[in-house]
Amino acid sequence: MEPFKKINFSSENYAGVHPKMMEALMAANTGNAASYGNDEITKSTVAQFKQVFGENIEAYFTFNGTGANNFGLSCMLDRFNSIFCTDVAHLYVDESTAPESFLGCRIYPVKSHNGKIIADELNVAIKRIGDVHHPQPKVVSLTQPTEYGTVYTVEELKDIKTICTANNMLLHVDGARFYNAADHLGSTLKQISTDAGVDVLTLGGTKIGMMMGEAVIFFNPANASSLKYNLKRSMQLASKNRFIAIQFQALLKDNLWQEMARHTNELAKFFAQEIAGMPSVKLAYPVETNAAFLNISPGLHEKMQEFASFYYWNDERSEARLIFSFDNTEDDVKQFVEKLRELAG
Repeated sequence: MEPFKKINFSSENYAGVHPKMMEALMAANTGNAASYGNDEITKSTVAQFKQVFGENIEAYFTFNGTGANNFGLSCMLDRFNSIFCTDVAHLYVDESTAPESFLGCRIYPVKSHNGKIIADELNVAIKRIGDVHHPQPKVVSLTQPTEYGTVYTVEELKDIKTICTANNMLLHVDGARFYNAADHLGSTLKQISTDAGVDVLTLGGTKIGMMMGEAVIFFNPANASSLKYNLKRSMQLASKNRFIAIQFQALLKDNLWQEMARHTNELAKFFAQEIAGMPSVKLAYPVETNAAFLNISPGLHEKMQEFASFYYWNDERSEARLIFSFDNTEDDVKQFVEKLRELAG
């Protein structure tokens, strides 16, 4: 009899490393190479990024998502500036005081609907431009997909970019699960970044299956010569950078990112289908990527923890979150739903 295996729907961070990433790391682990991003692997990875996003980009690598966001934003801001993001943004809710401490800027939360920033509310929030007594608006930061797994369309991105342009502001995208958004839209990575007017993109790596590492993509940066100094100042300059870069090579090769994103997106949709009609639980938001949010009682959530790990996300709205990782299967979903039906009664 096989030992009981608790199912993980808490986070992709619980999952291991994708086999293709591990193979890439092993391939990079031969001989010596120049340090601090001056190696051939890093250079060729940046060249790959230019093929994907366009020749006029600059790309750098970081250890983690919070570091990536802070590095990217630090290149867009002065300390007297302000950032606008949704009231549920990871930048605002889940990065502690790192942004304020490191950037020295004010963050203004803007009302959201299903995780997306409300354009009219953003317009109202941007004010007192030129007033020396007020933080000067400089960046709108969007999460794509949102914290609720919903996706900004290309048109919605362009609408927000129009607001930015009208107010001499820049557009930053936190793309920890960016590939899942592209798969949902049936778009290329370029179509929802370069072509949509994004100025800086934090491109995730860890959540899709890398061991560690993120990338920050700068589109037509006016301050290209100073980016590397901000990377060092951000404490994100890796001495053995090739081990982060090589994983992105594996991700981009033969569009592996698309295969992995499609798998996790489809698992979330399959889950939504399987729980349809259950009286004790219901979906809280549209399922568009690899996240599903449930309205579920605290008691039922607690009972399920023995069988599967998933977060109770919002006590006030009785919401739980399930995230589907590259190593989850339809069998995991079926077992989970079967146990949920049993315990829900």
